Amino acid sequence: MRAYELVYALAPNLPDEERTAQVKRFAELAKRLGCTRVQVEEWGMKRMAYEVKRFKEGYYVIMRFLGDPSAKDELDRQIKLSDEVLRHLFVRLEETQVSEEVDLDFAAEGGSQ
Repeated sequence: MRAYELVYALAPNLPDEERTAQVKRFAELAKRLGCTRVQVEEWGMKRMAYEVKRFKEGYYVIMRFLGDPSAKDELDRQIKLSDEVLRHLFVRLEETQVSEEVDLDFAAEGGSQ
């Protein structure tokens, strides 16, 4: 298993319920694909360096997890199919950079550490 970090920006005009559902959807998808130690941290609304799809801001979320490359590839495919995601980036990490498992219910409620 490899350690990955996924950063993605959601469209800023999404209602809170839909934004929460998207964050939870990707975290639960990672779990279903066999990823472990899934951590979700919501950074919130941030100004982007340049306009993307006519938006100057995006709602940023970071997710760290341990998983197989095939799980990462499926997550990448699902994110590309989502119209709500403006941009995303996967980075491979050292395994020590992914700490204890975070409760998905806490992350889905918009809480941060």
